[in-house]
Amino acid sequence: MAGFNGRDLTFDWSSTTLVGVVTRGLTVTNDFVDVTTDDDIGWRTLLATPGVRSVEVTVGGVTSDEVLLAEIMAASVTSDTLKADLPSSLATPGNLSGSYVVSSYETSGETDGKVEFSATFMSTGAVTYTASAA
Repeated sequence: MAGFNGRDLTFDWSSTTLVGVVTRGLTVTNDFVDVTTDDDIGWRTLLATPGVRSVEVTVGGVTSDEVLLAEIMAASVTSDTLKADLPSSLATPGNLSGSYVVSSYETSGETDGKVEFSATFMSTGAVTYTASAA
């Protein structure tokens, strides 16, 4: 059975892949609008187009890259919008590009000069998906 490696899901920020990332996750959400009425005889009816679409990326890891940590911290405090790409060679290859804000950022401990961190990035505005040529 063919598989894939989790490290193939990367998060590129300003054309630079975030370093030190050990765990990563991606959630694509389509919040459909429930328009069920009594005429639907008990079956739920949803609008064909979602009311809200969003992408959320979570990352965590250990790094000694002070510049990376400072940039994430600055973006989380100022609510700056980041241009980011999610290139992937996973089972459904492609690329998600869009603007993101840092919705949460945490640093903790220090082990051998490295800081543990986690961050959540939420999409703001349209996100485009481009399938890979593979």
